Amino acid sequence: MLVRQVFIAGLALGAMATQGHSQSLDVIEQANRYTIKIITAVDYPFGSDRKGTSRGSGFLVDKQRGWFLTNAHVASKSPSTIRASFKDRPYAAIEKVYVDNHLDLAVIKMDPSKIPASAEEAKLKCDGEPSAGGAVIAFGHPWGLDFTATRGIISGTKPRDGEEKLQTDAALNPGNSGGALIDNETGLILGINSSGFVKSLAEGLNFAVPARLACRILDLLKQGKNPAPPILPIDFATTARDRELVIAQVRGDWAGKLLPGDRVLAINGDDSARFGSRVISHMRGQTSLTMKLRRGEGTEDIQLNVPAPLDEVKRTGVHVSGMVVGRSTITGYDPSVMWVHFVDEASTAEQSQIVEGDQLVSVNGTSVRNLSEVLAAFKATEGREVEIIVRRPRYTLISGRFEHFVRSLDVRDVFEINENGKRP
Repeated sequence: MLVRQVFIAGLALGAMATQGHSQSLDVIEQANRYTIKIITAVDYPFGSDRKGTSRGSGFLVDKQRGWFLTNAHVASKSPSTIRASFKDRPYAAIEKVYVDNHLDLAVIKMDPSKIPASAEEAKLKCDGEPSAGGAVIAFGHPWGLDFTATRGIISGTKPRDGEEKLQTDAALNPGNSGGALIDNETGLILGINSSGFVKSLAEGLNFAVPARLACRILDLLKQGKNPAPPILPIDFATTARDRELVIAQVRGDWAGKLLPGDRVLAINGDDSARFGSRVISHMRGQTSLTMKLRRGEGTEDIQLNVPAPLDEVKRTGVHVSGMVVGRSTITGYDPSVMWVHFVDEASTAEQSQIVEGDQLVSVNGTSVRNLSEVLAAFKATEGREVEIIVRRPRYTLISGRFEHFVRSLDVRDVFEINENGKRP
């Protein structure tokens, strides 16, 4: 009798394994029909972007509009040329619809006539939170191995670099970025693969942007609204407890209504908004919100006006002598500070000992506080060697938080950069 029970149990487990294998095959076949390969070329990088060509993944979310989701670092926040292809199809031109300056997320567009009839829209999980332990499939093109799947589980939802991320042990490698993290049972997209720790530091510690945050952005874009996040006029303090938002500092109009030590309990009635990303998600496309707080021993509902959003997609800058100058790519930084974002190798700027991260103070004795002043100052001195002053973030006893340098620069190749690259 015992042998028979073990035999029947073995048959049941075998059937379950076969069923799970069949589900995985179905999910992978669907992913083959909505996933694209992306090639991005950047000539004039800003912020953390690099000059050169990179590859990543993306997936179709609106066939009629030709919209795809991917990572911001795949599409690039800098001016870029993007091409993409479906499986066994030629490459087609891609344009940016929206690049988020908070999440590592971008919406890009292909001419709908270039999308094959066999292509399918990926279905996103827009409600609830994935359960830890749930089986997932990460799909993409790791190390140039096109249309590849790896399996793992959801390890949890964690804050990382000020954002909410899904943690997974599914293998993610260069080329997986922007691809789908898929629920093995339902086939729904749970997240957009974004990053991971190198194996020398950690094993199976990878992250994805939650799909629920992307759903909010897509809904606003379809309504013709700007989903860009506002500058959050508060800073949160990290606590020893998970999912606890404690207000540390308050600025602007919110300063009179919120206090350091206030604990956020809910945003617009959503008591799951215990991540900074979810606070911002509720602010997208809105002019006001209600924040429920625990203050001391009691609770309070506070009405707040939402600051205007910043559109960082249309990034502009000035190229001169092999370097790119522009305002900070980090939301909330002083817009009057002109940063050196990129210095090309062997360029005149590099020979003048200018480095990425320098801040441009003056050109030929004239202060520069915006791009118009930078462009005018260098245009007026093009073809000449001029003296510029830069400051470099570094604490010294003489200069405080910055060290200042005088540099001689042979001014050449001065032109404006817009979202399409070199401005004609």
